[in-house]
Amino acid sequence: MSAEQSGSPPTALGSDREFPEEIIRGQLATVLASPEFARRPVLRSFLSFVVEKVLAGQSHEIKGYTVATEVFGRNENFDGQKDSVVRIQAGRLRRALERYYLSYGVQDPVKIEIPKGSYEPRFHRFSTPESGKGGSRPERGGPAFTLSHGPSVAVMPLVNLTGDPGQEYFTDGLSEEFTRELARFQNLRVVASHSTLQMKGVKACAREMGQRLGARFLVEGSVRKEADQVKISVGLIDTTTGLQIWGEQYRRELRAESLITLQEDIGRRVASKVGDLFGIISTQLSKESQKKPPGTLTAYDALLRYHHYQTSLSAEAFARAFKALEDAAVEEPESGLAWSLLANLYANNYALGHSQMKTTLETAMAMARKGASLDPGNQLVRAILAFVLFLQNDKDNFFREAEECVALNPNNPAIIGFIGWATALYGDWEHGLALLEKGIELNPHFPGWYHLAPYFDCYRQGRYPEAFREARQFNMAQLFWDPLLQAAALGQMGRESEAGSEIDRLLVLRPDFPTCGSRLIGFYVKPPSLIEATLDGLRKAGLKT
Repeated sequence: MSAEQSGSPPTALGSDREFPEEIIRGQLATVLASPEFARRPVLRSFLSFVVEKVLAGQSHEIKGYTVATEVFGRNENFDGQKDSVVRIQAGRLRRALERYYLSYGVQDPVKIEIPKGSYEPRFHRFSTPESGKGGSRPERGGPAFTLSHGPSVAVMPLVNLTGDPGQEYFTDGLSEEFTRELARFQNLRVVASHSTLQMKGVKACAREMGQRLGARFLVEGSVRKEADQVKISVGLIDTTTGLQIWGEQYRRELRAESLITLQEDIGRRVASKVGDLFGIISTQLSKESQKKPPGTLTAYDALLRYHHYQTSLSAEAFARAFKALEDAAVEEPESGLAWSLLANLYANNYALGHSQMKTTLETAMAMARKGASLDPGNQLVRAILAFVLFLQNDKDNFFREAEECVALNPNNPAIIGFIGWATALYGDWEHGLALLEKGIELNPHFPGWYHLAPYFDCYRQGRYPEAFREARQFNMAQLFWDPLLQAAALGQMGRESEAGSEIDRLLVLRPDFPTCGSRLIGFYVKPPSLIEATLDGLRKAGLKT
């Protein structure tokens, strides 16, 4: 007799036991409400559909064709051999569920999974990973080409050296805060806290610990107490070499009423320096990637080559990043990040002229919107959409997108720094520079082009010596903006000989500047009066327009 016939609640089979329908529905609701699924309507619909089919006793209807037509809106002519939408989204759903149960759902009683080779969900009694099996948490965010190859990092339990066992809660809390903040960076795979806590007190070298946890990098540290102050020492270890590649100490006043604030502050600072796009891990891996021959590149190397391009803005770095990202987009056509990074390169080439390849802002915008539609919760994807809107002079949509982008992670230095940079150059100097300064404070390792905004803030106020100092820190000799900034400031300062040398350098890098200079400046500097003031400085430096 079926459960329905007997009047008892329906059950769903799992590998360990049967669960009442209300338990399954409750677990489904919990999963869908989590941050992992909240911004992913496609995955929410997919998971809801297949779970409800099981609960309705219609598991036999969970086929690729049914999912395609009822979830993804394909018509009755759907052919799974030609259209891989169901397979692609099923892979994303499996990874999203894995991430959920390694983080938000670690204490949940029921585990929902979609076994490979099937779209029918299974329900299990949830158990946490055992020590030594590797608790590597898959990367947050949707871009498929980073999920398999992104860097993994584990925060080891900080060592309590205060001499007070009662401070153990404080050191454990710091470790958890570091993990939470690092997990907000979508380019990282972060091992869940429950896995690393099982390593507390375990004696092992960095290489062995990395193998146990499935982590390339380890964050380690200790806490000491001196009178009413606490000293927190933190280091980053590369488990492939056993070398510490970064370290820092933080001293803070230890007060019971501000412990949480202290933990959050240190957590933000450590995570920003380690996990940022221009942070320690990305910089280390980017250096390694530059040495790889083209035939050995992984899709993740495309992101690293993009990172290298962003720090140099050179034509050579552009060409290498462009080729790697084109290959990544072919390999992972449903990766929103791949399309967005390509959009950024198309847009930058249009505005900076790295190569003779013809690129348009219209193409860049189409790519950026495609990337955002595929991966709307990825902060870098949204920042690139904001950047293309910025270049298109779409002011209202830029500010709207910028606000939503920052809200995804207000402590991501590279992103908030960029948004602040663009906001200032749009003329909102106070708010923009405040955001930029916050980003720089969280991670002072930023590319030279960040100096463009403070340069023009000084220049517009007639503070030309300060503007010149900012121009010297731009430090991108291969880019025409480098001599442009110096020449304009020197021209306004009356230093004609030096200014003339910079004009000569500008014309070598951009021979057509006399005829298109206003347009080139206007891509990045939005107030018309400031564009004219810049041209005035260049004319005083000897530029003939």
